[in-house]
Amino acid sequence: MHISQYFLRGDVRGAIAHMRAHEEFRDVLPAYLAIFENCEYRTYGIPAPLNDILRLYQIYFRDTFYCGLPEAEAADKLLARLKKRLDLPDADEARLTERLQAAFEAEGYHALFGKTQGYYGPYVWRETVPAVYQVELPDGSAEYTVNLLKGFVFRSWMDYLTFGRYGTGGWASPDGTINCIEQAYDLESERFRVSLLKHEAQHTVDRKRFPQITPAELEYRAKLVELHFSGDPGLLQKFLSEADESKPDDSHAVASARIGREFADTDQTVLSCIQTRALELLRAHTRELEEKYGESRDHPNGEAV
Repeated sequence: MHISQYFLRGDVRGAIAHMRAHEEFRDVLPAYLAIFENCEYRTYGIPAPLNDILRLYQIYFRDTFYCGLPEAEAADKLLARLKKRLDLPDADEARLTERLQAAFEAEGYHALFGKTQGYYGPYVWRETVPAVYQVELPDGSAEYTVNLLKGFVFRSWMDYLTFGRYGTGGWASPDGTINCIEQAYDLESERFRVSLLKHEAQHTVDRKRFPQITPAELEYRAKLVELHFSGDPGLLQKFLSEADESKPDDSHAVASARIGREFADTDQTVLSCIQTRALELLRAHTRELEEKYGESRDHPNGEAV
């Protein structure tokens, strides 16, 4: 098994066993042993009180991905520690998040809290630079504001577990703004133009058109858009490697599992077959959502229908 598969499954103990068995990992293995076996957590170049907060997330990562604590139990421990650290014993999660964000913003940092693919983990960065991009989707073209996020301190759990090798590259805000972690992309690449811009723009379109849409439905549609526009036949195989219906809280894994089923009879070696099938599935799913949720009053690009 490739080392990335252990991380995609959140199996750090398995990853460490894999590293011990393969000489190529001898240089990085000590860093994993320090954190996960010896609890020697990382310290970041930020004020000590903020480091104390990030250390609590690192403990949660160890509890979840190394010690094998059920996520719900590890999450309860994390939230209890955060409440104690901020002296908010009776705060609900919304209030706690508000205080966490304020603590980082008071020191000049941007911060986003919540869950990514079923697990807690903050994003902390120094600078936000807005830009405007024209993005073409199957239902038309529109301008989107893209925030280029620079100077990352912390980039949630996957980045942490893989020392920056893998991790979230961006997300769409409720207002339709696309947020791009600049260090994760070559801004001239297909990965940026398709896997970020088109993927997140499709999220924005679908949330507006179908407000009740589920996270798994959102990811399924955005992945189909990627497959339709991508020039890389290997993208489908990447999605298939992420498929896992046993993780209902991981919308990416569930969406990829559906894609696996629906591309089973497609020639996966021919790019044009993948692109055509993706568009067919997207159109069929749009009809399915129209029946399930009802058609919105506005076209996704803002034009009356």
